[in-house]
Amino acid sequence: MKFSNITFSKETLLQNVSLAWPMTCNAILMQSVTIIDLLLIASLGETQVAAFGIAGAIIAFLIGIQFAIANGTQLVLSRTVGAGNKKHIGLVMASAWVTNLSFSVLALITLLLVGSPLIDFISHDPLVAAEAKSYVQVALLLLLFSSASQVVVVYFNSTRNTRIPLYGFMIEIPCNVICSIILIHGLWGAPELGLAGAAWGSVIAIVIRFTYLAYRFNQEKQRGKVEGFSVVNKASVIEHIQEVVPIVANFIVLLTGALLFQMLFAQLPVPAYAAITLVLPWIKIGSMFANTWTQASTIIVSQQIGKKEFTAIPPFVYQSLFVARIISFFILLIFYTFSELAPAIYPNLSEATIIALATIAPVYIILPLVRTNNMFCGNMIRAMGDSYLIVRINIITQWIISLPLCALMIYLDAPLYVVFGIMLFDEVLKWQPFRKTLANRLKFYENSKQVKSE
Repeated sequence: MKFSNITFSKETLLQNVSLAWPMTCNAILMQSVTIIDLLLIASLGETQVAAFGIAGAIIAFLIGIQFAIANGTQLVLSRTVGAGNKKHIGLVMASAWVTNLSFSVLALITLLLVGSPLIDFISHDPLVAAEAKSYVQVALLLLLFSSASQVVVVYFNSTRNTRIPLYGFMIEIPCNVICSIILIHGLWGAPELGLAGAAWGSVIAIVIRFTYLAYRFNQEKQRGKVEGFSVVNKASVIEHIQEVVPIVANFIVLLTGALLFQMLFAQLPVPAYAAITLVLPWIKIGSMFANTWTQASTIIVSQQIGKKEFTAIPPFVYQSLFVARIISFFILLIFYTFSELAPAIYPNLSEATIIALATIAPVYIILPLVRTNNMFCGNMIRAMGDSYLIVRINIITQWIISLPLCALMIYLDAPLYVVFGIMLFDEVLKWQPFRKTLANRLKFYENSKQVKSE
């Protein structure tokens, strides 16, 4: 894709910024919830921390699927909002609630049936397993309210009211902290529930957030901005599921692949694995900043598709991609700074681990340049209707090529930078098919004034 003919629009840039910054704050606050829970639980001892690690991973995986479903809903809703069809907005919302809640109920039933043996299989320590089960049993309620909340959140995102979900998180987090502290330690006459108290704190907080979001959404209904809930039917739900399935499939492919990478890295010597473990959260946070800009861009593109303003899409995408690449450069600088300050940030590391961190530094410093581009292109392609293509590309590059290659490199005792560099290699493999597919779709829009929305 060429950037020589980009026409920068201050108006569209500010629109994207106004969408992106609350979404970025949302993402940061979401990450902080887990960190806060971990800090509160740390005072209980290693058993509870280990149990939270197991239970939290299970719940986070299911909530991640909820987010993937909601991501698909966001694309559909954004197109509908762009088309200005109030009745269809209500139909999409109703279908989204049926879809997301159905998944959550199925997940809840599955955990009730197999959750206990699954935790026993993961943990061989009876005390850790018992604590993890107590957390999961309470967190089942969290799944239901999280599911219902996500649909309301994507409604406000799709209508460019991204500050409302932000306000919801700003209400939820202090409630979570206060309720968790009280119930973990049994303060002011409350029962002392330990790890389960942290789960109850999260449940109470998300109920409060959902109440706020429901109140704000009800205001939207009263203003006549949403209609058509009563016309939901089997056909509309099936159509909605067809929209979100490829996005959920892509999430599962990527998440499972990331878990497999971690399992492979765990086979490395302890200093090498410790170095990678310290770096991965930073990579995740860096990706988060690029992803929120991308998500804001997909909302605008989806609305343009709904309005059938197809010729406006290419210039907007070129401009937004240019900004995304600038963002990736700033992430690179942050990662470079981290690489220089790592010994000071983690002063108690062994010399071997510090050497390992320095060895993999070039890989994770360069990574955002490639990953941000792929993230942007992939989300744009999904917004334009080619979701299954993204799934196929990820399966081929990650599962068929990169993961087996990583296992082979570990088996051959390759240098650490080669083993960790497979993650960068995976992104490089995706670069050309993502770039080419997006370029072809943009060319199609450039040459067509009246294209039927997909």
